[in-house]
Amino acid sequence: MKFLLPSLLLAVAAHASAQIDMLTLREAARSRDLPRINQMLQGARGEVLEVYPQYYWYSLQLAQMNDSDLKPFFDRFEGMPMADRLRSDWLKELGRRQDWLAFDVHYAKADAPSVELQCLAGQSALAKGDLTAAVRLRPLWFSDQSRPESCGPVFDALFDAKQLDNDDVWVRVRMLLAANKPDLARQFASRVGTPAALAVKPIALAANSPDKALPKLTGNDRGTREAALFAIQRLARNDLDKAAGWLEKLGKDWPEADRRYGWQELAQIAARQHAPQASDWFERGGMKDLDEAGRFWAVRAALLAGDQKAILARINAMPADDLKLTVWRYWRAMALRAMDRHDEATPILADLAGGEDYYSLLARDALGSVADAPSPPITASEEIIRTVQQRPGIQRALALYAQDWRVEGQREWAWALRGLTPSEQVGAAIIAERNNLLDRMIYAAERTPGKVDPHLKYPTPHKELVQTESRGNGLDAAWVYGLIRQESRFMVAARSGVGASGLMQLMPATARWVASKLGIKHVTPADLNNIETNVRFGAFYLGYIQERLEGHAVLATAGYNAGPGRARNWQGNQPMDARVYIETIPFDETRDYVKKVMANAQHYGYLLGEPLTISQRLATIPPKGGSIDAP
Repeated sequence: MKFLLPSLLLAVAAHASAQIDMLTLREAARSRDLPRINQMLQGARGEVLEVYPQYYWYSLQLAQMNDSDLKPFFDRFEGMPMADRLRSDWLKELGRRQDWLAFDVHYAKADAPSVELQCLAGQSALAKGDLTAAVRLRPLWFSDQSRPESCGPVFDALFDAKQLDNDDVWVRVRMLLAANKPDLARQFASRVGTPAALAVKPIALAANSPDKALPKLTGNDRGTREAALFAIQRLARNDLDKAAGWLEKLGKDWPEADRRYGWQELAQIAARQHAPQASDWFERGGMKDLDEAGRFWAVRAALLAGDQKAILARINAMPADDLKLTVWRYWRAMALRAMDRHDEATPILADLAGGEDYYSLLARDALGSVADAPSPPITASEEIIRTVQQRPGIQRALALYAQDWRVEGQREWAWALRGLTPSEQVGAAIIAERNNLLDRMIYAAERTPGKVDPHLKYPTPHKELVQTESRGNGLDAAWVYGLIRQESRFMVAARSGVGASGLMQLMPATARWVASKLGIKHVTPADLNNIETNVRFGAFYLGYIQERLEGHAVLATAGYNAGPGRARNWQGNQPMDARVYIETIPFDETRDYVKKVMANAQHYGYLLGEPLTISQRLATIPPKGGSIDAP
């Protein structure tokens, strides 16, 4: 089929004020209705969103195009996110054709190329006899995720060149088994002959009935050892001590590296379960060859054990990049303080204390200073605001938001903010505020280097409603605002990938449960996007679970995100430092969520006249007790 040239390029249209209906465009693109898209192209020149029908016109015909056909599009729209998107599509087509000359030209202009495109670039290099470029992609092999088909030829070449070998295959197999992906592990094990222990039935037995599989995995060949380690890991989810017993029994004749790996894996599982054996098992396994997750959980296990020497030793053993992270800088400083090495701890805390995040607030408290730095906030004049408003990317973002195309609007907004001065960033935040795009306001304000008016980072919309519902449910309004900011960034119609809706991101089942408690007979999904209903239901639910979690804000915050039953399970049998409770939450998402909500709460507290420090908000976690009946 011959590529159809858009009418727009044949004649200059005179309807710059025309509005592109994005919903109509999307429907036309989905149905591959080129005549309809062509109609939309008529008069589109000069329209703020003209790149969008242009993109779909070209993207739907890429298979029939040549590089020269696309030149007008890239000449006109270079530097826009949709140009980068079309370039990504075109690079995949060029890779399919193995047109490496054109591929290399476009790849050099790609912004943050995907793994698929990186591997196509590796194929291009191999086609020219350049193995060095392919070798740079070697780290892509070491993953517990499947890789795009484009990576296959690159990996094959690396194996042929001895840049990857059988040991690397076993590393990949081990990673996949640890991630409980036995089917994918078997596929990669085919490179070393798929040992019998990794065949379909034995590996399925190890995954589903590890206690039955382990007596059969007594051999000492590599495949059997890996299958046994996998079965031990699966068994440990339900019975740590029995799994440790099998590792002691089977591992006595194994190579030292395999025994260490077994204890490292058991230690990680035990630490996520808050089991007391975890730190000792990390000692048995050591820090050598631990991946990032393992290194971090080794420190968390020491935190649970209250072993300051182990905390410091394990942090000090981390790679340089890990040591730059605020989390480990903070905990290193606190371990040094606990060991009376204040001269070493104080400079670390002082360096952290200038920020606004969770660890900066903790560091500030540790130093006994809660005052902000006396620097004035960055401002933006009306002239700067007008200049930023005129940027095409800002205009496109606003036009997209006006039609409720939020994903595309977010992308345009992010691109438009690149390269702005701090004052221009503030100007962008003010533009977002004036257009009631509070999530984009926060996005711009958070990325502004330097001090910014706190209302741009921590807005308080619907103030009377939030304060009324907070008081009615025995809640701190600053905490409720902190939670809303983290849940939805104040997007009224926000909807998560799992179906949570509205400002407080209520799940339908939770909303029905709350409605029954409030005596409301019927609630629809649309009701959850009603601001008053959403805040009323969300505040009731938060207050309910707080009451059943010892009235503790940290427990209730964790419970709001991960479920109150889980928050209860993460408590210990003895009182626990709230910082340690938060740091050892097993779910990465929930751990990060709780830190951000509690930091948000402090900032909102100052704005609302409730100036509690973060340490005052992190009361000691009580031991387990009570019951939970919330969903």
